[in-house]
Amino acid sequence: MHYKLTEEIINLSESKLWESAKLEWNFEYAYQSEQAQTCLCGHSPISNICIIKNFKNLIETEVGNCCVNKFIGIDEGNKIFLSIKKIKNDRTKSISLEVIEYLKKKKIIDQIEFRFYIDILRKRNLSYKQLEFKKKINQKFVDFTSSEKNSHLTKINLVLKWSEKNTWFDKSFVNSLKISCSKRGKLTESQSIALENIIAKLNVK
Repeated sequence: MHYKLTEEIINLSESKLWESAKLEWNFEYAYQSEQAQTCLCGHSPISNICIIKNFKNLIETEVGNCCVNKFIGIDEGNKIFLSIKKIKNDRTKSISLEVIEYLKKKKIIDQIEFRFYIDILRKRNLSYKQLEFKKKINQKFVDFTSSEKNSHLTKINLVLKWSEKNTWFDKSFVNSLKISCSKRGKLTESQSIALENIIAKLNVK
C-alpha cells in the first residue's frame, strides 16, 4: 500500500523522487464521507478524507487521513476529524481553536464569528443567544466538512481543470459556484443542476 501511494503521489508531482515530491503537497480541506471511499494507496473503506494540493503544479488529490499523516507528514486533518466526532451529535459542544482558525482562514466564518467563538471557547455557562450563535457556527463547520459539499467542489474543480485546456470557455460562473459552495458548505439545488448541465453539455471528464 505504501508503494502504491508513493507511486501515485510521485506521478502527480513535479519531482520524481519521493523525499522531495512529498514536500510539494500542502493541506487544503478535510471532509468525512458518508459512503465508503478508497484511499490513493488502495486501502478501503475509509471515511476521513484529506484534499491536498501541489503548490508547484496546482494539482489536487484526495488521500485518507492516516496516509497523509504517516507517509506525507501532513497532520492538519487530525484536529478537524476530532472536532467532527465531538460535535456530530451535539452542536452545543466546542470545536478546537485550530479548527476555528481553519474556518476563518477558509472564510467560512467572519471576524465577528471568529472573535465570538474565541471568547466563549472555554466558558461553560452560555446565555440562550450565545448558545444558539455557537450552534450556528458549529453547523457551518459540519456543512463545510460534509461529503455533499466536497462532492460539489470536486465537480467544480473538474470543470475548472478542463477549462485550462479549453480557454474559450468563460469560467466566471463556475468560479462563482466555487465561492458560493465554500461559503455555504453546499450548492443550492438550482446551482447544482446548472453545474451538472455544464458537465453533461460539454462532456467534461
